[in-house]
Amino acid sequence: MERKFRHVCRLVLLFAFSLGSVMARDHIVGNSKWSIPTSNSFYSNWASNRAFMVGDCLVFRFEMGFYNVVQVSKFDYENCSTENPYRTFLSGPARVSLDEGSDYYFICTIGNYCHLGLRLLISVEKPEPPSQNNSSHAPAPAPGPNVSP
Repeated sequence: MERKFRHVCRLVLLFAFSLGSVMARDHIVGNSKWSIPTSNSFYSNWASNRAFMVGDCLVFRFEMGFYNVVQVSKFDYENCSTENPYRTFLSGPARVSLDEGSDYYFICTIGNYCHLGLRLLISVEKPEPPSQNNSSHAPAPAPGPNVSP
C-alpha cells in the first residue's frame, strides 16, 4: 500500500511540474512602456532574452494618441510600412495572444518611430508534448525464441 501511495505522489508531483512549464505568461514588452527606445536594438535585445510560447500574451503599455501597435508582415516590419496590416491597436494597454508557433512582427506607425527602433519581432515556440516515457509502465520484453530440446 505504501509503495502505491509513493507512486501516486510521484505522479501528482510530475503533473504539477508539467503544468508549471506550460502555463501561459504575460510579457510586458520592453519591461516598461512601448515608446521610442534609447537604441534601435532595444526591443530586439529584450526579445532575445525571453522564450515566447503558444498561449503566452504580449502586453504593450502605451499612451493613446502618442503611440500605437500594428501587427504587420515581415516585409512591412523590415520596411517600417503598413501596406497590409493584420491588426491595429490604438489604445493601451494592448494585449496580443500568441496563438500559434510562428514569427510575429509589430511596429508603431506614428511619425518615424518605427525607424527610430519602435518595432518588435518575436518567435513563438510550440510547447513540447509531455513525455510518455514512464518506466513503471514499460512494455514487457518480447518473448525469446522458442527452443525445443
